[in-house]
Amino acid sequence: MIGAGLTSWELIYRARRDGRIPRVWKRGHLREHLQKPVGPFSRNTINAIPSNHYITKTGNEMGYSVRIGDDPKVWLVGRGQYQLIRDPDDDAATQEAEARRAARLADELRSRNGSGGEQPHEAPTPYPESPARPGPETQSVPGSPDLYPSAPIGLSSTDLKLLDGCSTEQKALYIVHKHLLAEYGGRAEVEEDRDGADLRVSVDGRTERIEVKGTESSTLAWPQLKISSQKSHEALVNGDSSIYRVVEVSSANPRIYFLTHGRHFTLEPEPRWAVKRVPQGDGRYPLRGEPYRYDRPYDPVAAEEWEALG
Repeated sequence: MIGAGLTSWELIYRARRDGRIPRVWKRGHLREHLQKPVGPFSRNTINAIPSNHYITKTGNEMGYSVRIGDDPKVWLVGRGQYQLIRDPDDDAATQEAEARRAARLADELRSRNGSGGEQPHEAPTPYPESPARPGPETQSVPGSPDLYPSAPIGLSSTDLKLLDGCSTEQKALYIVHKHLLAEYGGRAEVEEDRDGADLRVSVDGRTERIEVKGTESSTLAWPQLKISSQKSHEALVNGDSSIYRVVEVSSANPRIYFLTHGRHFTLEPEPRWAVKRVPQGDGRYPLRGEPYRYDRPYDPVAAEEWEALG
């Protein structure tokens, strides 16, 4: 097997050294060379490798493994984009300097957030480079310590009246637009994505693609969360978009959860069936319900018209 006996990061380093992945890469680049059957790892493992071991160059966010004491391995430099801290294109002195810088930032962030692996009182934003994500509140989702909702998005009586009779999807899109306006005002450019996501938002030169999913529930309602489009699936899996899950879409105070593939969810295939309307009747009486008429209804019936006579 390729890479037998080597750690995941040694394999990634070799792939980068050999020019099989670019300097700034996404998880999709790793899959081509490291995912089974050509490599030793499953898709979910590859999704988790960079997500657990990154730190941002601003030092305000780090992956779970780094938070509990591991050394950071990659910089998170953009939306789902990573760069090796010890990149083979850099000389040894630069690699060492970058590693020391990353370790110092990780130590400082752990110190600010509490010692060891404690969950911080004010957890960092999931992806600070992502323009549309606000700072999280302190109450995380049970079982997902880094998954936080936004602050309540207050809807006025005018908003609620406008949304009355709208679909769940329409309400969710309206709420996300309102959230973006409240966060960034005129600095945010929001447009329809049309290429595997619902929205594309740009703020100060940074862009995020968003798949908007709404629910009436006050929880994430995981069983009802579905992705139908192949393009949407590819964008999420490749780290090119994320899900904004809007909960309590019909309330005056909905919230948004920001979900990232490989970190908060996976996508599992399942069969789909087309739902077709059943035709009226059972087919045995094809003229049932059809209009009909009588021609000369009062004429006598001739004897020869009867099949049998008494």
